[in-house]
Amino acid sequence: MKYKIIGSSSKGNAIIVEDRFLLDCGVAFTKLKSYLKDIKLIFISHVHKDHLFPTTIKKIAYDYPTIKFLTGSEEVVKKLVEYGIKKTNIYILNQSKWYDLGLVKVKLEPLIHDTPNYALLLEYRAKKCLYVVDTASVENIEAKNYDLYLIESNYKEDILKKHLQECEDEDRIYLERVPHTHLSYENANDFLLNNMGANSEYCYIHQSNYNFKEEK
Repeated sequence: MKYKIIGSSSKGNAIIVEDRFLLDCGVAFTKLKSYLKDIKLIFISHVHKDHLFPTTIKKIAYDYPTIKFLTGSEEVVKKLVEYGIKKTNIYILNQSKWYDLGLVKVKLEPLIHDTPNYALLLEYRAKKCLYVVDTASVENIEAKNYDLYLIESNYKEDILKKHLQECEDEDRIYLERVPHTHLSYENANDFLLNNMGANSEYCYIHQSNYNFKEEK
């Protein structure tokens, strides 16, 4: 499946799949403007601003009023309506159930974060994509032989442990939060090994420069 990463970090998240689907909308409008004419559906995983950027949503509501939104979170629905999206343009879905939206089939699975958050399983023209970001675990998700896995690989466990041992007190709260809200490289790989098929493709997303790669 074709995909393009516009942003994937705590500064902003937005990934376009098959030119039609925008996965999260946490970047500036200018970064998305040239793609929005083809976008049919925007999935919002959770309410944090790096996934749901207010000024961008407001511009989309005004300039692209036919784009549909998808989420599992009531918090997200409230924010979308506050930013100008018509409630009739929002699909709010129950978890763990496939829905046929006409153009695409979708299913949401709950993730472990500090606010309600969901993974997206998407089927389009007989191809399947999984999108997972901002979660401590993927133990509840099964996505065998998908064509594309967009999966968080936020930190390496040994590097995080090293930083925790060396950090100043003011950094400890942030570092101790990481394994409770984000997915490690090791857990991402275990999931991929248990689910990928021979022709599957994957991409690590939301990688922390600080906790993923050793500083030179």
